[in-house]
Amino acid sequence: MLPRRLFVAAFPATAFASPVAAQSASPRHLQATRSANALLLLEGDAVVRRFRAAFGREDGPKRIRDDARTPVGDYTVFPARASARWKWFHPIDYPNARDVAEGAAQGLRKHQLGDEIGIHAHGGWPPTDLLAAHGIGWNWTAGCISVSNDEIEVVRAFVDRPMPIRLDA
Repeated sequence: MLPRRLFVAAFPATAFASPVAAQSASPRHLQATRSANALLLLEGDAVVRRFRAAFGREDGPKRIRDDARTPVGDYTVFPARASARWKWFHPIDYPNARDVAEGAAQGLRKHQLGDEIGIHAHGGWPPTDLLAAHGIGWNWTAGCISVSNDEIEVVRAFVDRPMPIRLDA
């Protein structure tokens, strides 16, 4: 009979994977796609919720402060903070190190790239008549992603820790 410790040592390490390791195999994350006016909340490959969303007014990836464009690429979205204007605001780490490096290659400093990009509710904008005329798919933000005031509560419950978000054109 083998001693117990030798028997246990014979199992592969993956047989004792921790819940944390299993969770990292299919983490929660978000995907926002401007061309589809969609914000997806995902668990691994499974879509948990899908929302129609508004994006920046201008086409193309964000390159400079006040260009009214939504960034494109891989970022981190953070838990919400209260916002007098937008109800809740989930900051996104734009500009990240990649954006800063790309900006520097074009002679731009970090502060010239912009900031305060995130996911938020409508707040009081756009006015109800514009929403009725254009729907939430109408891109009106200065570069953020906006969902309805009710939907931001769902996003807020989902994004309970920093997590990845992919922003697509």
